[in-house]
Amino acid sequence: MEITISAIIAAAIFYVIFPLSGAFSVRRRWRRFRQLVINSSLAKEITYSDPERDNPGESGLYSFTGELQAIQGDNVIWLNNGKVSVKAEMDYTTLYLLPSSDSIENENQIEENKNMLPKDMPKKISWKRVYSLEQGTGILLYGNVDIENGTPVFRNTEQNPLFVIIFDGEKETVLRRSIWSGRQLNEYWHTLTPISLIAGSFLLFVMSYVQFRNIGSNLNAEILLILSMIPIFPFCPPGLFFYFAFRYFWKTGRYLRGERDLLRLVERFPSFEEVSSCEEALKKFPSAKLRSCGIISDSTLMKTHCRVYADTSQAVGVPLHFYEKLIIPGNPEVLAKECRKKARMMEILASILIITGLLLNTILIFIAFDFFF
Repeated sequence: MEITISAIIAAAIFYVIFPLSGAFSVRRRWRRFRQLVINSSLAKEITYSDPERDNPGESGLYSFTGELQAIQGDNVIWLNNGKVSVKAEMDYTTLYLLPSSDSIENENQIEENKNMLPKDMPKKISWKRVYSLEQGTGILLYGNVDIENGTPVFRNTEQNPLFVIIFDGEKETVLRRSIWSGRQLNEYWHTLTPISLIAGSFLLFVMSYVQFRNIGSNLNAEILLILSMIPIFPFCPPGLFFYFAFRYFWKTGRYLRGERDLLRLVERFPSFEEVSSCEEALKKFPSAKLRSCGIISDSTLMKTHCRVYADTSQAVGVPLHFYEKLIIPGNPEVLAKECRKKARMMEILASILIITGLLLNTILIFIAFDFFF
């Protein structure tokens, strides 16, 4: 009995506690990434007059989006946005490579987030691992700026690490793409997970082998062997059906969390105009995009009362370098809350399904062992 309790505790530690603790850490890390993207959209963008070039020294936090001009030495890059050039010192800097923007570039006036559900996340790499960058590569910088000989210089500091995103496509899409894709595909599966699963499975298998060798087939040995096989159970029928159902509902939850964050972006720009329907808004504001929302059916979308965030003249004191002209089908705050609520439901359902599949396969394997051994 004691060895059975020890085995269950070991399985809980290696299969649940370690992966879940890493999952919470991963979720916090991506939340921090999305917040930095939003901060960069709200920070002042460097121009010829701002920061003041006649005052050497640290000038505060700024953002800059431009194309790579040149790489100087091992750790310095030069960027230009067609108006001004800046320098960035990349020592000890971490970069994010943004997934491709093909789906966004080809969409019409209505956003098609369902069709561009990201199959990948921004890839995080150290500057030391960047071996080459083509001239003209799009780069977003956000961090401390110093003025040296009239040139703005981005520097990595302990208090404000330099935030860098490498992207393709139009710079106007960077904010949306970063918020949309900047989350783990599956929080349970991260760097620590495979190590923890393999270690736990191997430990339990060794314990079962010792039991079989010293005592022969018995209940403890069978339980140990079954516990050692748990990592492969989700991929074995009939539990495989529950695994695919889990993936579908988890993906839906991730999609809804992405929509929640996209809807909240307009909170940065409080000025809006009420319009009786999305159909009318699309005609009245041809340069604006209708932000999709999965909790509103396609059949009622065009008739839905909406808010339009398209008047930049009212955005006093708000940086406009990432300003999005958007049509929101309803109250974005209410829609975001509904997306969050539904996302949690999807995630709870997905968790129930994967646990059900694991329990079903465990019971069937136990019955098979009991029958044959």
